[in-house]
Amino acid sequence: MTLEELSRLDYDGAMDLLFAYTTDIKRQDKEIEALNKDIVLWTSRVSLAEGKGLTELAAGARAQLTQLEAKVAEIRASKADMERDAGRIKEALPGIKAKERSIDPDLLQAELSMMTGEAMDPEKAKLDRELDALSKADSSADPLAALKRRMGLTPDENTGKPGQGA
Repeated sequence: MTLEELSRLDYDGAMDLLFAYTTDIKRQDKEIEALNKDIVLWTSRVSLAEGKGLTELAAGARAQLTQLEAKVAEIRASKADMERDAGRIKEALPGIKAKERSIDPDLLQAELSMMTGEAMDPEKAKLDRELDALSKADSSADPLAALKRRMGLTPDENTGKPGQGA
């Protein structure tokens, strides 16, 4: 597995791939174990045939033994490749997870524009913001007048009586 292939994976895909690799590695371990039992069996058959002086039978058993050993070597090589790839995936998982958690500023800006309506009608959104700012300015009143009311220098708007200290 190359770094380029790893960079295309999302976190769930990487976890699924890692699971598949570990499953295959375990399956290959079981195959190797079974083949090793067969190798022991055929090794004993070779020695038995040679001990009895049956060279033709010993040659056939030796051929079977060689075939089994080649198969085990092939599976071990494949398993080593899978273990290396699984290791790379494990190393890349934190980076893949972090990539998913990072915030894309352009995407965020586009989403905010859609939510505020600015993307559909920028002039209307600007006008709405300006009107909201004006209404907030009117409702918050002049800070100096508010201070005078709290100090009791001007009558309170709600009661008509001089303001009480805060």
